[in-house]
Amino acid sequence: MSTELESQPHVILWGVAKPPNAPSSSGFCQKLEAFLKYSGISYEVGETVPMKAPKGKVPFADVKHDGKTVTISDSHFIIRYLVENGLIKDPDTVAGLTPVQKGESRAWQAYIEELLYSAIVRDRWYIDENYAVTAEEIFGGMGWPMRPMISWFFRRKVKQSIWNAGMGRHSQEEAQSLQIEAFEALEARMSGHLYFHDSQKPTRIDLIIYGFLANTLATSGNPYWADMVLRSSTLLAFTKRMTTLLFPEYELLLRRIEEAEVLSQQQVDG
Repeated sequence: MSTELESQPHVILWGVAKPPNAPSSSGFCQKLEAFLKYSGISYEVGETVPMKAPKGKVPFADVKHDGKTVTISDSHFIIRYLVENGLIKDPDTVAGLTPVQKGESRAWQAYIEELLYSAIVRDRWYIDENYAVTAEEIFGGMGWPMRPMISWFFRRKVKQSIWNAGMGRHSQEEAQSLQIEAFEALEARMSGHLYFHDSQKPTRIDLIIYGFLANTLATSGNPYWADMVLRSSTLLAFTKRMTTLLFPEYELLLRRIEEAEVLSQQQVDG
């Protein structure tokens, strides 16, 4: 029996410390876990810090299969490795997406990951009141004096990374205007659809969108973006549907969504 279990593919997802029964504080870690959970592959989540990662960022993964262990960095390349080596099925192939649909998905992926999420993370670490909340959520379990030292170090690193990427060079108003544009575009694209491409099951882009929506709704460190999503019946319904499908144990996230739905209905009823 043990030999049979050991022969099964297994993934160790290495990411930042993750709270129990809640999404990761890293959107990319949450995206990857959504893929792993949906695929049905055996996996576990391990705790690390970006400085220990091969590329200096998380997630990275140890993929065990066929008697070997392969370490891969970056959520995109991890997913690609799993698909290309037949360890998981490609949701896009299962859904029968056309090359045009796959191209649209890839464009939206870049928009969400490279622009929108960067603008949201900027809010978390550049705005002092958001940073105080973010630091408490991520480092609150640490003792003194390590907590303020580690928190300060991470803030400096993240701010420098966001500045180097270009998002930190924008004003707060400009960065938040990019969030508004992305929100309006995403809400319009998802309106009237269970899933992005009107498929019967989630495709890659659905799992990507979900990963970042779950991540941003599970924190109080990005209120500007979260407030928009919490007023959107379209995005709330999508996030609730995907959470119920993949992570029903995310009870606090589901409760936040349901409370927003009730409030929205009360406003409609007057």
